[in-house]
Amino acid sequence: MVLLTTRERLLAGGLIAAVGVWLLYAVAIKPTCQRIRTLERVIPEKQAELHTLQAKSIEYVALRKDFEDFRAGAGTQDPNFQLTSYLEKLIKKHGLDKHLADMAPHTVEVEPGYSETVVKIDLQGISLKQLVGLLKEIEASQACAQIGSLHIRRDPEVETLLDSTVEIHSPQSGHSGLAVNLNERR
Repeated sequence: MVLLTTRERLLAGGLIAAVGVWLLYAVAIKPTCQRIRTLERVIPEKQAELHTLQAKSIEYVALRKDFEDFRAGAGTQDPNFQLTSYLEKLIKKHGLDKHLADMAPHTVEVEPGYSETVVKIDLQGISLKQLVGLLKEIEASQACAQIGSLHIRRDPEVETLLDSTVEIHSPQSGHSGLAVNLNERR
């Protein structure tokens, strides 16, 4: 057996301690520091993605509720509902029949199995109050109809009156597109 001097023992102990510290740094400290730097970079990205996902989730819930409300309203609507005759009654009710320049209904197929009736109404020489009254009643009615577009122009003959073109949309009855299951659409 070889006897080591005190100086050699101190040198061997120092080398063993240095190798131990180096191993500790290489095995534990350096990978931990790299992981911390990676997390400091990735966590803000993931938080931004989470906020985006939460916003989209809120939007999805609102759209789903709107769709369910639409489906419920469409399901309670009379199957013999005719948008054109309904709008004619509203126009007469609001005294706009003498201002009606044109009323053109047509059917648009939105996607296979679902179509809607679109009625384009041209009104001339009406007041803003009359137009708003008509539009409010259409939006508040139990009929499954909504305003698709609205164009308002000043009447060229009388400054205080308006000319207006309104498109009213309603799902066409008898189509299975109203009974779409949201789970099937995913």
